[in-house]
Amino acid sequence: MDLHRRAAPTHVLTLCTDAPFSSFDWIETHLSPTESIRRCFSLARSLEMRTVVVEDIPACGMIRDENDELLTLVPDYTMAGLKRLSFWKIPISDPSSLSAADPSGLCGYAIVKHDRVPSRNRDHWHVFEAVFRKYPHEHNCVPRQRARGIRIGDTEFTIPGVLYAQQNGLNKVCAHVALRTLLSRILPAGDVSYSELNRLARKAAVGGYDPAKGLGTPQIRAILRHYKVSFRDMDYIEEEKKDKNIRRTHPFQKFLYAGIESGCGALLGFSMTGPAASSEKHIIPFFGHTFNKDTWVPEADSAYFDVGGGIGYIPSESWTSSFLGHDDNFGPNLCVPRMYVKPEQAEYAVELLQDGAMYSGVHAEAITLLFLYSLWPELAKSGNPWMKRLAAAAHPKVRRVVLRALCISRATYLLHLRSVRDWTEKQEKPALLGILEKLLPKTVWVVEISLPHLFPANERKVGEIVLNPFVPFNPKAPINYNLFLLARLPGRLFVIASSSADIPKFMDVVSGFESHLPLLRV
Repeated sequence: MDLHRRAAPTHVLTLCTDAPFSSFDWIETHLSPTESIRRCFSLARSLEMRTVVVEDIPACGMIRDENDELLTLVPDYTMAGLKRLSFWKIPISDPSSLSAADPSGLCGYAIVKHDRVPSRNRDHWHVFEAVFRKYPHEHNCVPRQRARGIRIGDTEFTIPGVLYAQQNGLNKVCAHVALRTLLSRILPAGDVSYSELNRLARKAAVGGYDPAKGLGTPQIRAILRHYKVSFRDMDYIEEEKKDKNIRRTHPFQKFLYAGIESGCGALLGFSMTGPAASSEKHIIPFFGHTFNKDTWVPEADSAYFDVGGGIGYIPSESWTSSFLGHDDNFGPNLCVPRMYVKPEQAEYAVELLQDGAMYSGVHAEAITLLFLYSLWPELAKSGNPWMKRLAAAAHPKVRRVVLRALCISRATYLLHLRSVRDWTEKQEKPALLGILEKLLPKTVWVVEISLPHLFPANERKVGEIVLNPFVPFNPKAPINYNLFLLARLPGRLFVIASSSADIPKFMDVVSGFESHLPLLRV
């Protein structure tokens, strides 16, 4: 899957990008001045670019495969050029010095491809793929960055980041490249070809399939199922026919956030607006978010704009300013303000999850809330100061707890418990961790519980409720107590001893953690 990244160059050129070098001039002279290509140079410049290495490369691997597919779709297709651009924040005087270049100086790369189809009046460059390092800011959060190997000159390098790709309007459009971005993060092979995506889409299509016209909801679902990727999605157009309030009760932001926090990512399809928009639609992938610890929203939402209402808790998503994603029209690593896309524009949201999860993060938070309030009498009688604070925040008349849902592997959760210490440097009991290793399924929903000023300032939690993702959840049916695996709170770990139709009865054991812990990082 990475032959195109490791292709031996036929020609190598190094460009010093210090002033008076102009990226605008170079792009206009040698490539097409598209927004996506300009964005790659702009992003590299913001990462302190000093050098661009320009390589001409032959079509290998996935690129040769794409060219073969294009010839079956448009017989007059030709590839008029293929370049691998690498961006460096260190000076590189000539190609021979690449072998001694510090790998940390590599900001990113872009493989750009020139497609020519006279019959369709197409003759331009596009970004076949690119990877850039994320901004180093601590509140720019991108879980599960994958390191990719790439050959530059005669030397192999690796770079962490999230793969970006751009449509060409021939064999791939926005949905294809968005799916490739997310699948490349989670598939063992590390990538997927467009011909394979089109083969799967063609099998799921009814009444013919033209890749230039995009992928419908059934085809996206079929592709994800083929690769055994667990997901929960929301087709707002279809669901709105049954429930007019669906956009309010299941906002797309919650699907995106849960997929991002779990380390798998999310998709958002939306309709365009404006005088010339017609019925056009677009879809983009999301894989990260920004975190604003000083945001006004969590406090103001219930105090000013939903007085007496509310959902019974504060979503951790409230501290998110922007989602991080790609837009194949504009380029990689873009911030999209969380509330920018209007609810009525959202048409399709997909939350990617760990293997086998049967319900979404939206529902995991709702389930956690029910169990937390069932546990409230246990919290209220505790002598632990952090349990008392949690009891005060979780009081039925207050409801000021913060919840953050992550769908993760058992191994990830247990590694977290083994490696962290509470505020007083205490660790979890090894014997208890051994019991949890036997008790928990391979994948779990971990819903972290925090307090309004502990969560943003310290990025810490007082505990978590762990749920079984393999038990079906029906929000319209009585709660299934088999969903609950455990609650780990300061000083105690709770499991259900028995349950009636109304309320579960809990039993508890002593936990080694007596105060708050760092948030879990995927």
